[in-house]
Amino acid sequence: MSIYTLIPLLPLTASFILILFGERLQGKGHRLVIPTVALSFLMSIVAFLDVSANGPIRVHLYEFLDVGKLTVDLGFYIDQLTVLILLLVTGVSTIVQVYASRYMIGDLRHSRFFALTALFTAAMTLLVMSSNLLLTFIFWELMGLCSYLLISHYAERPSAARAATKVFLVNSVADVGLAIGVVLTFLTFDTLDIPEILAIAKSGADIPTLSITLLTLCLFCGAVGKSAQMPAHIWLPFAMEAPTPVSALIHAATMVNAGPFLLVRLSPVLVLSPTAMMVIATVGGVTALFAALVSSTQTDVKRTLAYSTISQLGFMTMLCGVGAFVAAIFHLIAHGFFKAFLFLSTGNVLAATHRHVEEHGEEKVPSRAMGGLFIGALILSVIPALVIFSGPYGYLWLSQSFSAANIALWI
Repeated sequence: MSIYTLIPLLPLTASFILILFGERLQGKGHRLVIPTVALSFLMSIVAFLDVSANGPIRVHLYEFLDVGKLTVDLGFYIDQLTVLILLLVTGVSTIVQVYASRYMIGDLRHSRFFALTALFTAAMTLLVMSSNLLLTFIFWELMGLCSYLLISHYAERPSAARAATKVFLVNSVADVGLAIGVVLTFLTFDTLDIPEILAIAKSGADIPTLSITLLTLCLFCGAVGKSAQMPAHIWLPFAMEAPTPVSALIHAATMVNAGPFLLVRLSPVLVLSPTAMMVIATVGGVTALFAALVSSTQTDVKRTLAYSTISQLGFMTMLCGVGAFVAAIFHLIAHGFFKAFLFLSTGNVLAATHRHVEEHGEEKVPSRAMGGLFIGALILSVIPALVIFSGPYGYLWLSQSFSAANIALWI
Protein backbone atom coordinates (compact mmCIF):
# COMPACT_ATOMS: atom_id res chain seq x y z
CA MET A 1 0.00 0.00 0.00
CA SER A 2 1.33 3.42 -0.99
CA ILE A 3 2.25 5.91 1.70
CA TYR A 4 0.02 8.48 -0.09
CA THR A 5 -3.02 6.52 1.05
CA LEU A 6 -2.45 8.24 4.40
CA ILE A 7 -3.41 11.64 2.96
CA PRO A 8 -7.17 10.92 3.12
CA LEU A 9 -6.90 8.08 5.64
CA LEU A 10 -5.54 10.21 8.50
CA PRO A 11 -8.44 12.72 8.71
CA LEU A 12 -10.90 9.90 7.94
CA THR A 13 -9.61 7.90 10.90
CA ALA A 14 -9.78 10.95 13.17
CA SER A 15 -13.37 11.50 12.10
CA PHE A 16 -14.41 7.92 12.86
CA ILE A 17 -12.74 8.03 16.28
CA LEU A 18 -14.63 11.20 17.18
CA ILE A 19 -17.90 9.73 15.88
CA LEU A 20 -17.47 6.65 18.08
CA PHE A 21 -15.92 8.22 21.18
CA GLY A 22 -16.97 11.86 20.87
CA GLU A 23 -18.67 12.04 24.27
CA ARG A 24 -15.48 10.96 26.04
CA LEU A 25 -13.42 13.46 24.04
CA GLN A 26 -15.85 16.38 24.35
CA GLY A 27 -13.89 19.63 24.12
CA LYS A 28 -10.70 17.82 23.01
CA GLY A 29 -11.55 16.74 19.47
CA HIS A 30 -9.24 19.35 17.94
CA ARG A 31 -6.26 17.68 19.61
CA LEU A 32 -6.85 14.66 17.39
CA VAL A 33 -7.93 16.40 14.18
CA ILE A 34 -5.25 19.10 13.94
CA PRO A 35 -2.25 16.69 13.96
CA THR A 36 -3.87 14.30 11.47
CA VAL A 37 -4.76 17.06 8.98
CA ALA A 38 -1.31 18.63 9.41
CA LEU A 39 0.30 15.26 8.64
CA SER A 40 -1.90 15.01 5.54
CA PHE A 41 -0.52 18.39 4.48
CA LEU A 42 3.06 17.18 4.98
CA MET A 43 2.29 14.04 2.95
CA SER A 44 0.84 16.26 0.22
CA ILE A 45 4.15 18.13 0.07
CA VAL A 46 5.96 14.80 -0.31
CA ALA A 47 3.54 13.82 -3.09
CA PHE A 48 4.11 17.18 -4.80
CA LEU A 49 7.89 16.64 -4.80
CA ASP A 50 7.49 13.04 -6.00
CA VAL A 51 5.18 13.96 -8.89
CA SER A 52 7.40 16.90 -9.87
CA ALA A 53 10.39 14.58 -10.10
CA ASN A 54 8.87 11.33 -11.40
CA GLY A 55 5.54 12.14 -13.02
CA PRO A 56 2.01 10.88 -12.24
CA ILE A 57 1.50 8.14 -9.64
CA ARG A 58 -1.08 5.32 -9.86
CA VAL A 59 -2.10 3.58 -6.63
CA HIS A 60 -4.28 0.46 -6.92
CA LEU A 61 -6.00 -0.66 -3.70
CA TYR A 62 -8.60 -3.24 -4.71
CA GLU A 63 -11.33 -4.02 -7.22
CA PHE A 64 -14.44 -2.23 -6.00
CA LEU A 65 -16.90 -3.43 -8.66
CA ASP A 66 -16.82 -5.81 -11.66
CA VAL A 67 -20.10 -6.18 -13.55
CA GLY A 68 -20.06 -6.96 -17.28
CA LYS A 69 -17.98 -4.30 -19.00
CA LEU A 70 -17.99 -2.09 -15.93
CA THR A 71 -14.90 -2.42 -13.75
CA VAL A 72 -14.38 0.03 -10.92
CA ASP A 73 -11.01 -0.04 -9.18
CA LEU A 74 -10.65 1.71 -5.86
CA GLY A 75 -7.42 3.54 -6.42
CA PHE A 76 -5.73 6.90 -6.70
CA TYR A 77 -4.38 8.89 -9.63
CA ILE A 78 -1.97 11.58 -8.45
CA ASP A 79 -0.66 14.02 -11.06
CA GLN A 80 0.31 17.70 -11.11
CA LEU A 81 -3.30 18.86 -10.88
CA THR A 82 -4.00 16.52 -7.97
CA VAL A 83 -1.05 17.58 -5.85
CA LEU A 84 -1.78 21.29 -6.33
CA ILE A 85 -5.36 20.88 -5.09
CA LEU A 86 -4.19 18.58 -2.28
CA LEU A 87 -1.82 21.27 -1.04
CA LEU A 88 -4.67 23.80 -1.05
CA VAL A 89 -7.17 21.49 0.66
CA THR A 90 -4.94 20.12 3.41
CA GLY A 91 -3.03 23.38 3.93
CA VAL A 92 -6.11 25.57 4.35
CA SER A 93 -7.90 22.86 6.34
CA THR A 94 -5.00 22.71 8.81
CA ILE A 95 -5.19 26.47 9.36
CA VAL A 96 -8.97 26.34 9.73
CA GLN A 97 -8.79 23.51 12.28
CA VAL A 98 -6.27 25.45 14.37
CA TYR A 99 -8.49 28.53 14.19
CA ALA A 100 -11.59 26.49 15.10
CA SER A 101 -9.88 25.05 18.18
CA ARG A 102 -10.31 28.48 19.80
CA TYR A 103 -13.44 29.59 17.94
CA MET A 104 -15.48 26.56 19.07
CA ILE A 105 -14.47 26.64 22.76
CA GLY A 106 -17.47 25.81 24.92
CA ASP A 107 -19.62 24.62 22.00
CA LEU A 108 -22.03 21.87 23.01
CA ARG A 109 -21.37 19.96 19.77
CA HIS A 110 -17.59 20.34 19.85
CA SER A 111 -16.70 16.72 19.01
CA ARG A 112 -19.40 16.49 16.34
CA PHE A 113 -18.05 19.65 14.70
CA PHE A 114 -14.47 18.39 14.44
CA ALA A 115 -15.60 14.92 13.35
CA LEU A 116 -17.47 16.48 10.44
CA THR A 117 -14.73 18.95 9.44
CA ALA A 118 -12.24 16.06 9.37
CA LEU A 119 -14.67 14.00 7.27
CA PHE A 120 -15.22 17.01 4.99
CA THR A 121 -11.47 17.30 4.41
CA ALA A 122 -11.12 13.56 3.80
CA ALA A 123 -14.01 13.59 1.30
CA MET A 124 -12.41 16.39 -0.74
CA THR A 125 -8.99 14.71 -0.79
CA LEU A 126 -10.60 11.42 -1.87
CA LEU A 127 -12.51 13.22 -4.63
CA VAL A 128 -9.32 14.86 -5.89
CA MET A 129 -7.23 11.68 -5.73
CA SER A 130 -9.81 9.23 -7.12
CA SER A 131 -8.85 7.45 -10.33
CA ASN A 132 -12.42 6.50 -11.21
CA LEU A 133 -15.35 8.71 -12.11
CA LEU A 134 -17.88 6.63 -10.15
CA LEU A 135 -15.84 6.98 -6.96
CA THR A 136 -15.48 10.69 -7.69
CA PHE A 137 -19.28 10.88 -7.74
CA ILE A 138 -19.53 8.98 -4.42
CA PHE A 139 -17.13 11.34 -2.65
CA TRP A 140 -18.86 14.28 -4.36
CA GLU A 141 -22.07 13.20 -2.60
CA LEU A 142 -20.26 12.66 0.70
CA MET A 143 -19.17 16.31 0.61
CA GLY A 144 -22.79 17.31 0.09
CA LEU A 145 -23.80 15.34 3.18
CA CYS A 146 -21.02 16.94 5.25
CA SER A 147 -22.08 20.42 4.14
CA TYR A 148 -25.67 19.71 5.21
CA LEU A 149 -24.60 18.51 8.65
CA LEU A 150 -22.18 21.40 9.20
CA ILE A 151 -24.48 24.17 7.99
CA SER A 152 -27.13 22.87 10.39
CA HIS A 153 -24.63 22.88 13.28
CA TYR A 154 -26.74 25.42 15.17
CA ALA A 155 -29.85 23.33 14.60
CA GLU A 156 -31.72 25.07 17.41
CA ARG A 157 -31.94 28.09 15.09
CA PRO A 158 -34.76 27.58 12.54
CA SER A 159 -32.85 29.67 9.99
CA ALA A 160 -29.85 27.29 10.15
CA ALA A 161 -32.04 24.21 9.74
CA ARG A 162 -33.84 25.75 6.75
CA ALA A 163 -30.58 26.89 5.18
CA ALA A 164 -29.05 23.41 5.41
CA THR A 165 -32.12 21.89 3.76
CA LYS A 166 -32.01 24.43 0.92
CA VAL A 167 -28.31 23.78 0.33
CA PHE A 168 -28.83 20.03 0.27
CA LEU A 169 -31.82 20.18 -2.09
CA VAL A 170 -30.16 22.51 -4.62
CA ASN A 171 -27.03 20.36 -4.76
CA SER A 172 -29.04 17.14 -4.94
CA VAL A 173 -30.98 18.38 -7.98
CA ALA A 174 -27.75 19.43 -9.71
CA ASP A 175 -26.13 16.09 -8.86
CA VAL A 176 -28.83 14.26 -10.84
CA GLY A 177 -27.21 15.79 -13.92
CA LEU A 178 -23.79 14.66 -12.72
CA ALA A 179 -25.06 11.09 -12.23
CA ILE A 180 -26.47 11.04 -15.77
CA GLY A 181 -23.16 12.41 -17.02
CA VAL A 182 -21.26 9.55 -15.36
CA VAL A 183 -23.56 7.02 -17.08
CA LEU A 184 -23.16 8.76 -20.46
CA THR A 185 -19.38 8.82 -19.99
CA PHE A 186 -19.34 5.05 -19.53
CA LEU A 187 -21.58 4.52 -22.57
CA THR A 188 -19.29 6.74 -24.67
CA PHE A 189 -15.84 5.58 -23.50
CA ASP A 190 -16.65 2.03 -22.19
CA THR A 191 -14.77 2.87 -19.01
CA LEU A 192 -14.96 5.11 -15.97
CA ASP A 193 -11.22 5.04 -15.31
CA ILE A 194 -10.17 8.69 -15.51
CA PRO A 195 -6.66 8.18 -17.00
CA GLU A 196 -8.16 5.90 -19.68
CA ILE A 197 -10.87 8.45 -20.51
CA LEU A 198 -8.26 11.21 -20.84
CA ALA A 199 -6.04 8.99 -23.03
CA ILE A 200 -8.94 8.16 -25.38
CA ALA A 201 -9.96 11.82 -25.59
CA LYS A 202 -6.39 12.85 -26.46
CA SER A 203 -5.90 10.05 -28.99
CA GLY A 204 -8.16 11.61 -31.59
CA ALA A 205 -10.52 8.64 -31.57
CA ASP A 206 -13.71 9.03 -33.57
CA ILE A 207 -16.24 9.97 -30.86
CA PRO A 208 -19.63 11.45 -31.85
CA THR A 209 -19.67 15.16 -31.04
CA LEU A 210 -23.27 14.94 -29.86
CA SER A 211 -22.35 12.32 -27.25
CA ILE A 212 -19.46 14.44 -26.00
CA THR A 213 -21.68 17.52 -25.80
CA LEU A 214 -24.42 15.72 -23.86
CA LEU A 215 -22.11 14.08 -21.32
CA THR A 216 -20.10 17.28 -20.85
CA LEU A 217 -23.19 19.38 -20.21
CA CYS A 218 -24.52 16.77 -17.76
CA LEU A 219 -21.23 16.71 -15.86
CA PHE A 220 -21.26 20.50 -15.93
CA CYS A 221 -24.66 20.42 -14.18
CA GLY A 222 -22.92 18.90 -11.15
CA ALA A 223 -20.23 21.57 -11.31
CA VAL A 224 -22.90 24.29 -11.52
CA GLY A 225 -24.45 22.99 -8.31
CA LYS A 226 -21.29 22.48 -6.26
CA SER A 227 -19.67 25.72 -7.39
CA ALA A 228 -22.85 27.82 -7.10
CA GLN A 229 -23.07 28.96 -10.70
CA MET A 230 -26.28 30.47 -12.03
CA PRO A 231 -29.03 29.40 -11.65
CA ALA A 232 -27.86 27.21 -8.72
CA HIS A 233 -26.04 30.10 -7.02
CA ILE A 234 -28.77 30.60 -4.42
CA TRP A 235 -27.44 28.02 -1.95
CA LEU A 236 -24.09 29.58 -1.12
CA PRO A 237 -25.35 32.67 0.79
CA PHE A 238 -27.54 30.35 2.91
CA ALA A 239 -24.40 28.40 3.86
CA MET A 240 -23.36 31.41 5.95
CA GLU A 241 -25.56 30.01 8.75
CA ALA A 242 -22.69 27.65 9.54
CA PRO A 243 -19.91 28.58 12.01
CA THR A 244 -17.28 30.82 10.43
CA PRO A 245 -14.59 28.06 10.23
CA VAL A 246 -17.04 25.98 8.17
CA SER A 247 -17.58 28.93 5.82
CA ALA A 248 -13.83 29.12 5.34
CA LEU A 249 -13.68 25.39 4.57
CA ILE A 250 -16.54 25.51 2.07
CA HIS A 251 -15.39 28.64 0.25
CA ALA A 252 -11.64 28.11 0.27
CA ALA A 253 -10.65 24.45 0.59
CA THR A 254 -13.40 22.00 -0.18
CA MET A 255 -16.86 22.10 -1.67
CA VAL A 256 -16.99 24.98 -4.14
CA ASN A 257 -13.59 24.08 -5.65
CA ALA A 258 -14.92 20.69 -6.79
CA GLY A 259 -16.62 22.23 -9.84
CA PRO A 260 -13.56 23.90 -11.45
CA PHE A 261 -11.46 20.86 -10.49
CA LEU A 262 -13.83 18.51 -12.35
CA LEU A 263 -13.80 20.73 -15.43
CA VAL A 264 -10.01 20.93 -15.50
CA ARG A 265 -9.62 17.21 -14.74
CA LEU A 266 -11.77 16.35 -17.77
CA SER A 267 -10.43 19.19 -19.93
CA PRO A 268 -9.35 16.89 -22.82
CA VAL A 269 -12.99 15.77 -23.06
CA LEU A 270 -14.40 19.31 -22.77
CA VAL A 271 -12.39 20.69 -25.67
CA LEU A 272 -13.92 18.11 -28.03
CA SER A 273 -17.24 19.98 -27.85
CA PRO A 274 -17.15 23.68 -28.86
CA THR A 275 -20.85 23.96 -27.98
CA ALA A 276 -20.29 22.77 -24.42
CA MET A 277 -17.28 25.06 -24.05
CA MET A 278 -19.35 28.06 -25.10
CA VAL A 279 -22.12 27.16 -22.65
CA ILE A 280 -19.57 26.81 -19.84
CA ALA A 281 -17.92 30.13 -20.69
CA THR A 282 -21.26 31.94 -20.91
CA VAL A 283 -22.56 30.58 -17.60
CA GLY A 284 -19.27 31.50 -15.92
CA GLY A 285 -19.19 35.01 -17.39
CA VAL A 286 -22.80 35.81 -16.49
CA THR A 287 -22.31 34.44 -12.98
CA ALA A 288 -19.12 36.44 -12.45
CA LEU A 289 -20.80 39.72 -13.42
CA PHE A 290 -24.12 39.09 -11.64
CA ALA A 291 -22.60 37.93 -8.34
CA ALA A 292 -20.13 40.83 -8.26
CA LEU A 293 -22.96 43.32 -8.64
CA VAL A 294 -25.04 41.60 -5.94
CA SER A 295 -22.04 41.42 -3.62
CA SER A 296 -21.64 45.19 -3.76
CA THR A 297 -25.21 45.65 -2.47
CA GLN A 298 -24.91 43.41 0.62
CA THR A 299 -24.66 44.83 4.13
CA ASP A 300 -23.88 41.57 5.95
CA VAL A 301 -20.15 40.97 5.72
CA LYS A 302 -20.41 37.17 5.35
CA ARG A 303 -22.96 37.48 2.55
CA THR A 304 -20.69 39.98 0.81
CA LEU A 305 -17.93 37.38 0.88
CA ALA A 306 -20.36 34.66 -0.24
CA TYR A 307 -21.35 36.52 -3.39
CA SER A 308 -17.71 37.42 -3.93
CA THR A 309 -16.91 33.71 -3.94
CA ILE A 310 -19.68 33.04 -6.49
CA SER A 311 -18.22 35.75 -8.71
CA GLN A 312 -14.68 34.40 -8.47
CA LEU A 313 -15.93 30.89 -9.24
CA GLY A 314 -17.64 32.37 -12.27
CA PHE A 315 -14.27 33.63 -13.50
CA MET A 316 -12.76 30.16 -13.02
CA THR A 317 -15.64 28.55 -14.90
CA MET A 318 -15.37 31.09 -17.73
CA LEU A 319 -11.64 30.43 -18.00
CA CYS A 320 -12.38 26.72 -18.40
CA GLY A 321 -14.92 27.59 -21.08
CA VAL A 322 -12.34 29.44 -23.19
CA GLY A 323 -9.70 26.73 -22.70
CA ALA A 324 -7.55 28.61 -20.19
CA PHE A 325 -7.32 25.69 -17.78
CA VAL A 326 -3.93 26.64 -16.32
CA ALA A 327 -5.18 30.12 -15.49
CA ALA A 328 -8.34 28.64 -13.94
CA ILE A 329 -6.34 26.50 -11.52
CA PHE A 330 -4.00 29.38 -10.74
CA HIS A 331 -7.02 31.53 -9.90
CA LEU A 332 -8.60 28.72 -7.85
CA ILE A 333 -5.54 28.32 -5.64
CA ALA A 334 -4.95 32.06 -5.21
CA HIS A 335 -8.61 32.63 -4.39
CA GLY A 336 -8.67 29.70 -1.95
CA PHE A 337 -5.93 31.09 0.27
CA PHE A 338 -7.20 34.67 0.21
CA LYS A 339 -10.82 33.71 0.84
CA ALA A 340 -9.76 31.57 3.80
CA PHE A 341 -7.92 34.59 5.17
CA LEU A 342 -10.96 36.81 4.65
CA PHE A 343 -13.41 34.45 6.35
CA LEU A 344 -11.17 33.81 9.34
CA SER A 345 -10.56 37.55 9.63
CA THR A 346 -14.32 38.05 9.47
CA GLY A 347 -14.68 35.69 12.42
CA ASN A 348 -12.33 37.92 14.39
CA VAL A 349 -14.29 41.03 13.36
CA LEU A 350 -17.58 39.47 14.45
CA ALA A 351 -16.06 38.41 17.77
CA ALA A 352 -14.73 41.94 18.29
CA THR A 353 -18.19 43.33 17.49
CA HIS A 354 -19.84 41.07 20.05
CA ARG A 355 -17.32 42.08 22.71
CA HIS A 356 -17.76 45.76 21.85
CA VAL A 357 -21.55 45.50 22.15
CA GLU A 358 -21.26 43.72 25.49
CA GLU A 359 -18.81 46.30 26.85
CA HIS A 360 -20.23 49.52 25.37
CA GLY A 361 -23.82 48.65 24.47
CA GLU A 362 -23.56 49.92 20.89
CA GLU A 363 -23.28 48.00 17.64
CA LYS A 364 -20.21 49.62 16.19
CA VAL A 365 -17.21 47.66 14.98
CA PRO A 366 -13.85 49.08 16.12
CA SER A 367 -12.13 50.31 12.96
CA ARG A 368 -8.83 48.72 13.93
CA ALA A 369 -10.52 45.30 13.83
CA MET A 370 -11.31 45.76 10.13
CA GLY A 371 -7.76 46.49 8.98
CA GLY A 372 -6.74 42.97 8.07
CA LEU A 373 -10.07 42.36 6.36
CA PHE A 374 -9.72 45.43 4.16
CA ILE A 375 -6.15 44.51 3.20
CA GLY A 376 -7.20 40.98 2.25
CA ALA A 377 -10.13 42.29 0.19
CA LEU A 378 -7.88 44.72 -1.69
CA ILE A 379 -5.33 42.03 -2.46
CA LEU A 380 -8.03 39.63 -3.64
CA SER A 381 -9.45 42.35 -5.88
CA VAL A 382 -6.23 43.68 -7.36
CA ILE A 383 -3.83 40.77 -7.74
CA PRO A 384 -6.03 38.54 -9.97
CA ALA A 385 -6.75 41.53 -12.22
CA LEU A 386 -3.04 42.27 -12.61
CA VAL A 387 -2.29 38.65 -13.41
CA ILE A 388 -5.17 38.27 -15.87
CA PHE A 389 -4.43 41.44 -17.83
CA SER A 390 -0.66 41.02 -17.96
CA GLY A 391 1.81 38.33 -18.96
CA PRO A 392 0.81 34.98 -20.45
CA TYR A 393 -2.53 34.83 -18.64
CA GLY A 394 -3.81 37.79 -20.62
CA TYR A 395 -3.40 35.72 -23.79
CA LEU A 396 -5.02 32.65 -22.23
CA TRP A 397 -8.31 34.49 -21.97
CA LEU A 398 -8.39 34.59 -25.77
CA SER A 399 -6.70 31.22 -26.22
CA GLN A 400 -9.35 29.71 -28.50
CA SER A 401 -9.82 32.48 -31.06
CA PHE A 402 -10.37 36.20 -31.51
CA SER A 403 -14.08 35.67 -32.10
CA ALA A 404 -16.63 38.28 -31.12
CA ALA A 405 -17.95 35.98 -28.37
CA ASN A 406 -14.52 35.54 -26.75
CA ILE A 407 -13.79 39.25 -26.95
CA ALA A 408 -17.15 39.93 -25.27
CA LEU A 409 -16.28 37.52 -22.48
CA TRP A 410 -12.86 39.13 -22.05
CA ILE A 411 -14.44 42.59 -21.74
